[in-house]
Amino acid sequence: MTQNKTPTAFLSGKKLRAIQALIACDTIDEACKDCNITRSTMYRYMRDSIFDMELKRAKRQLINRAVLRLQQSCRDAAIALSEICRNKEAPHSARVAAAREILATSLKAIEIEELEVRIEKLEQKIKKER
Repeated sequence: MTQNKTPTAFLSGKKLRAIQALIACDTIDEACKDCNITRSTMYRYMRDSIFDMELKRAKRQLINRAVLRLQQSCRDAAIALSEICRNKEAPHSARVAAAREILATSLKAIEIEELEVRIEKLEQKIKKER
């Protein structure tokens, strides 16, 4: 048997369906019902290293999609904070909270940019020393 780089090639249709159910359902019991397997079978699947690796991969994909959706909303969030901060009719506490968040986020962005530059310089230095 030749080894495929994608572990899903080793999983049966039932195991792939179990992964989908675990991702989609709120509980293991719901996932078992959804893919028509017993709880003991699901736990046996979950002890399988390839199944576990594929489940973790599926979870990472789910999180990555959610983060992408949040990042797509960043522009709207920034506009909302700016509008609250500028709105003279908004409560002072809301304006202060918006201003504080704008400043904190801006400072974090600057710190991250500076760290990226420092890391890049260190990486270049390490490459030169090799």
